[in-house]
Amino acid sequence: MDNNKTGVTWAVSPSVRATYGPDGCVLLDIKKGLCYSLNVVGARMWLTIDASQTGITLPGIVGALETHFEVPRCELESDAAEYLDKLERMGLVQCNGHGIPFKAFRAGG
Repeated sequence: MDNNKTGVTWAVSPSVRATYGPDGCVLLDIKKGLCYSLNVVGARMWLTIDASQTGITLPGIVGALETHFEVPRCELESDAAEYLDKLERMGLVQCNGHGIPFKAFRAGG
């Protein structure tokens, strides 16, 4: 399925701050007062989203991850879409579209 059709871009929620270390990163949702820990892959994905001030698409995220990890693109797409869904449900990222790419991706896959 072509995730570009959804027109969804992802951005970091305004109330979330990140700090990075060699083993990943820690996110702080200052609105909720909650901390979250991300592994190295999650941290790379977070950094990619955070670096795009206007938002980034799932294919853009996957393209960035491909440069750091030797994993088949289809696996990266599926894992990244699932992770975005989780981050959105936790209120850590926001999307501008009318749906969640993971659901669209799974329906087509």
